[in-house]
Amino acid sequence: MKKLLMILITLTVIISLAACGDDETEESENTEDNTTSEQAQQELEITEEEKLDEDTSVAVVNGEEINGVDYNPIYSQVKTTMYQYGQDVSDHELIKNQTVDILVEQALIKQDAEKEGIEVTEEEAQEELNTIKETSSEEEFTALLDQYKMTEEDFQKQLMDDLITIKYVDEFEAEVSDEEIQEYYDQLKGQNEEIGELEEVEGQIKEILVNEKQSEQLRAKVEELKKDAEVETVL
Repeated sequence: MKKLLMILITLTVIISLAACGDDETEESENTEDNTTSEQAQQELEITEEEKLDEDTSVAVVNGEEINGVDYNPIYSQVKTTMYQYGQDVSDHELIKNQTVDILVEQALIKQDAEKEGIEVTEEEAQEELNTIKETSSEEEFTALLDQYKMTEEDFQKQLMDDLITIKYVDEFEAEVSDEEIQEYYDQLKGQNEEIGELEEVEGQIKEILVNEKQSEQLRAKVEELKKDAEVETVL
């Protein structure tokens, strides 16, 4: 299950690239607690009106068309993620725009990855899916699909996209110094005295810092790709 969560974190990284988070107002921050309380009393629902027909055009990115078949699973994941973080999910237009932003960014990453010779075959994705199923219980996997309103087919398609992004990000160089590791460890130690010795957690800290730096590079790269891209949003 740990490996499964590491794959899904890619979506979170891409969601963080979207502009929505940069445009939060002070009013939304002040009402967040109330929104969280109200949502806790309601079950998340994604209505048929929020979904698109599979062949409905959503956007065109450098000549590549994105359709409803790509839109619907990401919309569900975005809405679910926002719901889990206590954000207002009643504004369907906001979620729609967030979803389109993510789809455009995913397309840009895939296109640039293809130029760099980075690809993921269906066999690789199937092997990864088999590994995920083997290392998690059937109940865990089913619960995850239910949580994000995904079919197994949706998950496998998203898995291929995520694996491409992971390979793409792995190409970024991210050096971490001993001083950075020590500083991060000292911060952790200040928050939790029971944390082990540095030698025991050094590898984990380095991995966290590398991931942070690669995520920053990914955000910068996507912004660069956007400047040179021809993007037409249809919705």
